[in-house]
Amino acid sequence: MNRTYARRLGAAVITPVLAFGALAGTTQSAQAAGPNSYAYSSAGWLSDQLTDGLIHNPNFGGFDDYGLSIDTFLALHTLGTRTSAATSIINALKADPTLYTTGEAFGDPGSQYAGASGKLAAAVQLQGDDTTDFGGHDLITELEDLVTLSGAGAGRAVDTSTFGDSSNAIGQSWDVRALAVAHSGLAQSATNYLLKQQCNDGSVRVQESDIQCTTDHGTVDGTAFAIQALEVAKANGVTDVQDDIDSAVSWLIADQAPDGSYSDDGTANTNSTGLAAATLKTEGKLGPAGNAAAWLVSHEVTDAVADDTALSNELGATAFDQDALDAGKTDGITDATRDQWRRATTQAAIGINALLPAKALTATTPDVYKSGGKKVTISVSGLEPGEKFKIALEGSPSASGTASATGTGSAAIATATSTANRTATVTGSRSSRVGTTTVKVLGAKTLSPKVKYATKVHNHTQVVSVSGLAPGEEVSVGYAGKVIKTSTASSTGTFSYSFNVGSKTGTQTVSIRGEFSNRHGVKTFKVS
Repeated sequence: MNRTYARRLGAAVITPVLAFGALAGTTQSAQAAGPNSYAYSSAGWLSDQLTDGLIHNPNFGGFDDYGLSIDTFLALHTLGTRTSAATSIINALKADPTLYTTGEAFGDPGSQYAGASGKLAAAVQLQGDDTTDFGGHDLITELEDLVTLSGAGAGRAVDTSTFGDSSNAIGQSWDVRALAVAHSGLAQSATNYLLKQQCNDGSVRVQESDIQCTTDHGTVDGTAFAIQALEVAKANGVTDVQDDIDSAVSWLIADQAPDGSYSDDGTANTNSTGLAAATLKTEGKLGPAGNAAAWLVSHEVTDAVADDTALSNELGATAFDQDALDAGKTDGITDATRDQWRRATTQAAIGINALLPAKALTATTPDVYKSGGKKVTISVSGLEPGEKFKIALEGSPSASGTASATGTGSAAIATATSTANRTATVTGSRSSRVGTTTVKVLGAKTLSPKVKYATKVHNHTQVVSVSGLAPGEEVSVGYAGKVIKTSTASSTGTFSYSFNVGSKTGTQTVSIRGEFSNRHGVKTFKVS
């Protein structure tokens, strides 16, 4: 990868999400109470990556990565922590904005990059700084000069560059945000062009076209960034975008993998998953967002992960995927791999903050005995709508599902065949969201009833008794071809019944049946 391409890619493609407070605000937004412990750890690691307010990449001859520096600002600002570090980034960028928004410094004279211009302007707006005089530049005017004013491409912000136009829908999303917050007269047309990139299924493609997307399939990143941009546009007066937002959110939820992750290139990764998690949280989809956040935490360097590995000094960093985490445990984070870890962590940190809190879930099952080997329905409530859950019943394969719109779910699981009170454990998107219930299972059993009298005079009373039943188990007595008594066993699993033997003489049989037909026994006696 050459340095020019790397810098432009950082400007408009690999960028993190902003949380809802930042989406809706016009300048500097109010932050939430604060990040959770996992996100706070990531914020600390990110701030430690700064050198004089910038992320320095030692590769390709060494250069300050302004795009990744803004990514870091956006993560810290959205989490509402490490504010002095976040401010240092904006101040460093103010020294010379053209080092990011143009290619003058590396052989692209007269250039101005659309995605970089919009992204920087949006960051400055969030900081509450003046976009009309930022390091001597009017960032909004410079961005407006890049917007196509007429024709099929009206509203598209395009690069001015000797290398050609590399603008895309992610950069367009940043441009929409900046223009909308500035209440630019071009905000509506820029939004309309972004909506041309939304396909019939609700997703948004990254590679732009002047023709409305109808059959193409968009990407996770393109869709998530577009949702954010449309929310900002809506909050700043752009109309008729709610249906488009709803369609994109529905697609994003449907595209989530069973384990909560997202893939944008066929591989589950923390960049796309972090972006999706944070976006879904802003849309109030806390269940799917929590699913994604839990997956992200499994790729973060925590104390448990770092112990006795080469990552012991990298707490809070998040690996791009499982392969990167495994390599990091052995090799640590090297100059060659640090750039990927930094990019992954900027997006993952905000997504991790969507982690659902610990909670005692309510697990229930019918308070009756179940026949061994038969299915029992186990239910759970207290989940967030869309939250993934797992039900594990002792001695049986587990089942999984997704919570309903009311935060409930259930699964039918075949029990083990033997008699036991078996614990069913229901777990939500993380292990600390859990509940248990007990399933009472009765296996097959040959009962051994006894009679009080081996021989009994006809028309007199016989007494049958049995032990080995379960407490409260339903029991029935059969005699002379019919059921003569139905009752329940005592708390110690015993039962007895007195009955008239009738007038028929000879060998007679009395039967005892437990709750299920495979729990049965007989006893004979003589009637004289």
